[in-house]
This record gives sequence, structure tokens and C-alpha cells, in this order.
Amino acid sequence: MQNNKPPMIAAIDVGTNSFHMVIASANHRGMLNIIGREKEMVRLGSGSSDLKIIQPDAMQRGLTTLCHFTEIAKSENAEIRAVATSAVREALNSHEFLDKVKNEIGIDIEVVSGTEEARLIYQGILHALPVFAQRTLVMDIGGGSTETAVGYQGEIQYVHSAKLGAIRLSKRFFNNSETTKAEIEECREYIKGDWAPIFKRIIENGF
Repeated sequence: MQNNKPPMIAAIDVGTNSFHMVIASANHRGMLNIIGREKEMVRLGSGSSDLKIIQPDAMQRGLTTLCHFTEIAKSENAEIRAVATSAVREALNSHEFLDKVKNEIGIDIEVVSGTEEARLIYQGILHALPVFAQRTLVMDIGGGSTETAVGYQGEIQYVHSAKLGAIRLSKRFFNNSETTKAEIEECREYIKGDWAPIFKRIIENGF
């Protein structure tokens, strides 16, 4: 007897601050049915302000979380697809983390560029919100980077990845136990300067 049950997919986002997993099935029209969600605050990029090294303790937290996610995915007979972003993308020792995940857990993690990350975020938005027919500005503020995309009817019209994220900026501007108004203002001015050309391009694309 033929099994017509849609295949199960476990999508894992290996982020700088947190790891996410969504387990879903897709029908013949490509529509997703979400079965379950998991999230863990791993802080993979917590070791240095420039995100150049994944520290051993952060690496172990990542391995523990991915092992847990894998057990859940296997219980649902879901095929695992894992994607890593800023922390792994920039780390000089990323190969060490990727090899450990492959050898100890059996997951091949795909490391995506900032542009591809923004494209995937836009595609995710299209599955979650009724904005296909609207010109849409999508912003994803992560731990290490912020992705921006302008899309219309499924097509990307502008995309940018900036090295502005919660962990990166916290370590650069807010290392003291108490946050001062001067630190906040300095951080704001830094973001404004970095974002000025991005806002110009967004406006040029008609948003």
C-alpha cells in the first residue's frame, strides 16, 4: 500500500544568539504544516566582540542543543536541514565546530552568506504572512548581523546584510555592569552611520 503521507522536514537555524528548529510537512502545493517548534538560547557568538572565535563552552552548548534537536527530529521521522549564519560564517575556527557536529551528531550544517540568509528570511515571511502581493520590507535583527530585504511577489528587489547584531553591539558598546546614556547614544550614532546608505537604497527601491 502506497504511503501518501507528506515528508517531514526539521529546519534548524544555527544562529549567533539562539538556535531554532521548526518541524513541518509540505503538501503538493508547497504549503507548510507546522508540527512543532524548539528554541534554545545558545549564545554561540558570545566569546568575542568581533565574532572571530567560537569559544569551547559556546561550542559545547551548541553541540548539546543540536543533539537535543536531533532526538526530537528523529522522533518525528523528520529529515534534518541545518543552516548556520553570522557566528559560524565569521569564525576562524568554524571548521572545528562544523566537524564536531558532523562527527558527533551526524548533521551537515550549511553555512550561508548574508545575502542568502536574507533571501531565506523573506521566503519564510511569505509562508507566514499574507504579503505576497505587497512590496514588503523585511528586517531580521540577529545576534551577529541584521538582514534587510525588499521583496515583491516572491522576488527579491533589494537585499543587504549588515554586521549589526545584539551580541556584537552589546560587546562593543555595553561592557560595563551599568548602561549609561552616553553608551546608548554612541551605539545609536554608530548604527545610524552604518545604516545611512542602506536606508537610501530601500527608498530607491520604492518602499
